[in-house]
Amino acid sequence: MDRYEIVDIAILKPLEKVFPYHLKNLTAMIMADGMMKCPIIVDKATGIVLDGSHRYIFFLGEGYLEAPVRFVDYSDENIRVGTHLVHRYLCENTESCGISKKEVVERGLSGNLFPPRTTRHFFPFRKLHPIDLPLDRLRKGEKINVGKYIENVTIEYEIRHNERFIQEIETEVDEIIVYLDEVRQTKEYLKNQILKMDKVEK
Repeated sequence: MDRYEIVDIAILKPLEKVFPYHLKNLTAMIMADGMMKCPIIVDKATGIVLDGSHRYIFFLGEGYLEAPVRFVDYSDENIRVGTHLVHRYLCENTESCGISKKEVVERGLSGNLFPPRTTRHFFPFRKLHPIDLPLDRLRKGEKINVGKYIENVTIEYEIRHNERFIQEIETEVDEIIVYLDEVRQTKEYLKNQILKMDKVEK
């Protein structure tokens, strides 16, 4: 079952600015597909966009009056926030995460937006749940100027940022490998315990 709703875009509030070239490329990809593949993830209580800032600005700029949204309860302790992907595994408190939910809410409600990709939100579900929603199912008005939401950076800056993001992903993959090794060790330990118990039983 699709876990999203089509909602009035006016109830949504941005959290971060977006990159100009990423937005341009994303817009071209979405238009070529003719559909939105993933919903925007939004705090139900405040309307703050937690994940999908570039998609949100795409809808806003192209004049869409509606957007596909998956609402979450941001007070849920299973939803966490950090400033790097590896905080999914290593973050224990606000100080080590570099950011807090309180700051996220304050920024989102005040309109004092973070720079692009400042926050990394971690959800107890796969956020890239495909929906394949045709764009023509959404009400559309006139295009609007979204310049105030776009960070003033060069393409070289964006390239360097993407390279750092790739390095973040590689660090996260390394951490996943360590975690998998720990899980495998636990599995072998339990199997060994079962063998010992079987011998006692016999």
